[in-house]
Amino acid sequence: MAGLRRALLALLLLALTGCQSVVTGSPSPSTEITPGVAFAPYVDVSVKRPDLAQVAAATGLKHVTLAFALAGPGGCNPMWGGTVPAADPALGAAVDAFRKAGGDVVVGTGGAVGTYLENACGTADKLAGAYTGLLDAVRAQRLDVDIEAPVDATRIATALAQVQRSRGTAVTLTLPIDLAGLTPAGLDLVRKTVAAGVRLSVNGMDMNFRTGGDWGQAMVDAGQATLDQMRSVYPDASEAVQNRTLGLTVMVGRNDAGPVTTVADATKVLEFARSRGLGHVGIWSLGRDTGGCPDAVKPAVDCSGIAQEDLAFTRLLGGFAAVSG
Repeated sequence: MAGLRRALLALLLLALTGCQSVVTGSPSPSTEITPGVAFAPYVDVSVKRPDLAQVAAATGLKHVTLAFALAGPGGCNPMWGGTVPAADPALGAAVDAFRKAGGDVVVGTGGAVGTYLENACGTADKLAGAYTGLLDAVRAQRLDVDIEAPVDATRIATALAQVQRSRGTAVTLTLPIDLAGLTPAGLDLVRKTVAAGVRLSVNGMDMNFRTGGDWGQAMVDAGQATLDQMRSVYPDASEAVQNRTLGLTVMVGRNDAGPVTTVADATKVLEFARSRGLGHVGIWSLGRDTGGCPDAVKPAVDCSGIAQEDLAFTRLLGGFAAVSG
């Protein structure tokens, strides 16, 4: 009996030791970050869209981000642009054709205007349900939450944690940046979402801020400032992992706040992203990546406002390959 007790005690100690090795300390930083796709230009679902399958055939495009889902009539009711049903048949057909051409889609919510689901859905549970409904509507497994207005950061963080736990959804927070990096509100949202256990990437909106100098270099400087902030979010991660948490998206051609992004400017951002091993790059938007209005004095939804070859930005940034490590 004594021998049996000693054997049972040894097994118990072994079990306790094994449990401790799992639960003590923090997770490996590399497991806290869900890699995004290298390039997923935004597609404005609420206006006339490019033929995604044709663009894929012409450029090799593999991913797009459908933008933006907002609150439709009745409040917490996800609709594209707040007006187009989440399961719109025409959009579904376009997505199916894109998938047959080798592509896939990311669901984007929020944006610059409109009523956010993040505000209309009054609880984290309801918001998680809205996210899930959107993902199911287009059979997506990636979610991009673009926040450019005041929100309840805790509600968003809790909802994203629920969605990721239940279905393994890859999460990106898209946030405005400038020469100082993320805004205090944006950085707070990132920190709270990470604290909620969400593996995420951050997409810096490298656009629409004022600078008196070289615009391409200003976008690079804004990217570096944001990258410095991400190091503080993941202080225990390797530099390579910290770099991979960040992506940058440029607004092609004429920006809303005055700057004009040329292909040469975007090339500077691309070179920075490659040199730092960032996680992804992007553009707003695929529909604007044309030279159809080279003399426009205001930003348009269907052209860049500069002289350019059609899909020039898509071809350029589509060549970006995320660095793993």
